[in-house]
Amino acid sequence: MPRLRVTAVLFDLDGTLIDSYDLIAAAFREACRTVLGREPTEAEVTSRWGEPLPVRLAAVDPTRVPELAAAYTAAYERDHDRMAVVFPGVREMLAALAAHGLKMGIVTSKRRRSTELAIARFGLAPYIAAAVSAEDTSAPKPAAEPVLEAARRLGADVAAIGVVGDGAYDVQAARAAGARSIAALWGTRDREALLASGPDYVAERPEDVVALVSG
Repeated sequence: MPRLRVTAVLFDLDGTLIDSYDLIAAAFREACRTVLGREPTEAEVTSRWGEPLPVRLAAVDPTRVPELAAAYTAAYERDHDRMAVVFPGVREMLAALAAHGLKMGIVTSKRRRSTELAIARFGLAPYIAAAVSAEDTSAPKPAAEPVLEAARRLGADVAAIGVVGDGAYDVQAARAAGARSIAALWGTRDREALLASGPDYVAERPEDVVALVSG
């Protein structure tokens, strides 16, 4: 595997560091049942995946986003510790990258409270020096702003940053910011779309990221 010379690595959260698909889908379904009195279609549950929560909820009913968000948040926080898990190999990857002296951060479209909940629950704080969430920039991924903000917080040259993510938005945001992109195939739910987005590098497993950036 060719080596990538970077001083920092940014990770998406859902689908990259933590496996939270079932939790997010269940909370979305419960919000629709509670507020709208109906079961959402599978297309509604899976569409706009990776976009900020208000955008996903507005696609279901733009007139009831605050109520839907409140119901979603209640279900999400209630079931978080039971349903979300760290992907196998992620903790070992983070420890190895830290041992190589690389700075690390999170760039997610998730809300700040949910991001902080995951960082605390899964013991990620010792590795994560900056976390940029939905409230921290005016434009989410695939815009460059979240990556640029994380670079600023880390004090890193964006050209020397690798962005690891499971979605096309992660690749596009990295490209827009001038960073390098690494497709996280271990967590993606749409491998074809992720590869079609043109990532600079591909990692089948978390340990592949270590091999890629630590040489």
